[in-house]
Amino acid sequence: MRPIRKIAVIGATGRLGLPVTAELAKHFEVRAISRSPQKARAMLPANVEVIQADLCDVPSLRTALDGADAIYLNLATETADINLPFYEEREGIQNLITAIEGLGIQYIAKIGALGAYPPALKNIQHNIVPNLIRMEGHKIIADSGIRHTFFAPTHFMDLLPNMISGRALQWIGNTGIRIWWISAVDYAHWVVKAFQNPAEMPQHCPVQGPEAVPIRQAMTRFVKNYDPSMKIRIAPLWVIRIIGFFNPKMKFVAHLFAYFGDHEDPFYSAATWRELGKPTTTLEMFANNLRQKRTLQQSAK
Repeated sequence: MRPIRKIAVIGATGRLGLPVTAELAKHFEVRAISRSPQKARAMLPANVEVIQADLCDVPSLRTALDGADAIYLNLATETADINLPFYEEREGIQNLITAIEGLGIQYIAKIGALGAYPPALKNIQHNIVPNLIRMEGHKIIADSGIRHTFFAPTHFMDLLPNMISGRALQWIGNTGIRIWWISAVDYAHWVVKAFQNPAEMPQHCPVQGPEAVPIRQAMTRFVKNYDPSMKIRIAPLWVIRIIGFFNPKMKFVAHLFAYFGDHEDPFYSAATWRELGKPTTTLEMFANNLRQKRTLQQSAK
């Protein structure tokens, strides 16, 4: 297997795609495949090439991916509807595999979820639509015969600031579940190592952080180090479910948080730590770094 030099990234401007793309660009030639190239150029490092293409459009994909050695996929399925005609993580992936036929792509890495990690399935009573769809997409990639790795992350610490509304950090439903919180920074370093040595990477790679922390405790530790004046609020799941009857977005949120509160993941990542290194970012480090960035932004205004 020849060394990977150029990586095409699909989903480079996403919340988790952006830090991975920025880290990859420090070590490889990176080409971002985007439906909105102007937006991508404004967000991505200057040394990232940007080409317009769409997972719905096979010819545009083939043109955009020509010359790449490998692909990183940062895709998400954000719906509770199991009967849509097109999902990026299934039909979009099928289009991708069709588009790269004969192009010499050596390796595909994709972010997934622990709920789509085969050894975890026996611990899941009621899986969510995104995991059901992404597992079908994973099978399409596996059946292509191209070497691949499906990263299976737990909750990212980066979810917590997205749960801030006004002066409160919010959660929905059960907060007693322990989570092996991982930072996007640590995950990005692992992705780089995977592309540096793809021949040694497993097909499935669980991604978990340095310690298991219950949701409520994680929220408390985050608030203490980010903004101690912030309140913590927990919304009952049943309220969100009622709102979901009238609002498709909130229906998905209820679907997601019901799953979050329904099971607790065991520790799966021992082999990942041996291969790629133990993650080092704690909740305190994450919150402190975020606070420092906020302070710098405020002082620059």
